[in-house]
Amino acid sequence: MPLIEQYRQEMKETVEKIVQKVSPLTEDVIRWKPSADEWSIMEILCHVEEVIGYWTRELVRVIQAGGGEWGRGLNDEARLAAVRQADARAVSEVIRGIEQAAMFADEQLAALSDEQLALEAPHRNPKFGVKPMTFLVEHFLTEHLAGHLRQIERNLRKHEAVQSKQ
Repeated sequence: MPLIEQYRQEMKETVEKIVQKVSPLTEDVIRWKPSADEWSIMEILCHVEEVIGYWTRELVRVIQAGGGEWGRGLNDEARLAAVRQADARAVSEVIRGIEQAAMFADEQLAALSDEQLALEAPHRNPKFGVKPMTFLVEHFLTEHLAGHLRQIERNLRKHEAVQSKQ
């Protein structure tokens, strides 16, 4: 199986798991914050919706340009705004947005080849250095989404623990 197909499958499966995990949850559970320093599931979902589109567009941009600097920092305004606006958004709207972002990503990835993913370009953050676009897909899309699925599962375990003590 070509690497690009593996990435498409991983993203599809992880997004499906995220949607399946959160769809039956109540608003209270989705919007519950484990602590002041941790995101609610809703904030995680808003972040997931934003990052799928961002990193897909970034991947395509760099490949189409034949290289060039890529990436963003943790203080990127669009990244922060997605989380900051979570309380004002409807859960169904965000889930629909994640599904649409995943379809967009899949369409974009379907048009790429493994050879194109071998293109190397420098990340804006010097700690990453020059990386192939496979790194972008793995680190910022497939692994990133899987990490947020685990974060949602952790939040649910913490919520259950709090509920069992009441």
